[in-house]
Amino acid sequence: MPIVLGKTKFKTALTQHDVYQGQSTGKYAVQLELDDNAAKELSSMGVNIKEYEGTPIRKFTSRYEVPVYINANEQWDKELPNGTQVKLEYVTKKHPTAGEVPYMKRILILEMGKDDLSKGDSAFFEEEPPF
Repeated sequence: MPIVLGKTKFKTALTQHDVYQGQSTGKYAVQLELDDNAAKELSSMGVNIKEYEGTPIRKFTSRYEVPVYINANEQWDKELPNGTQVKLEYVTKKHPTAGEVPYMKRILILEMGKDDLSKGDSAFFEEEPPF
């Protein structure tokens, strides 16, 4: 199975289904920030790549629970912070209108992200309360 390296974009909770417009999608999902080589490789396979703030990203989904590992013997069962470096194993399936769609099979955490605040959140929490 193919493998891609990337960083999680946004907080990722693979313990519950993704939510879109207030409704469950019935799928687990992770958005990965990709380097240019990974983006080109996926694109050459027919996978559609999007950009977020000038960086290539791709959403990987699964209808089934996705095992997340810290190492070969230990699984992770919590949220993945933004910026977590991962190795993701996936398969693709042809979709009539969306091209090749990647479905994740398992994830290995390479380096845990620090869950940095977005610029808007940083500005909000910057000022100390007066008490």
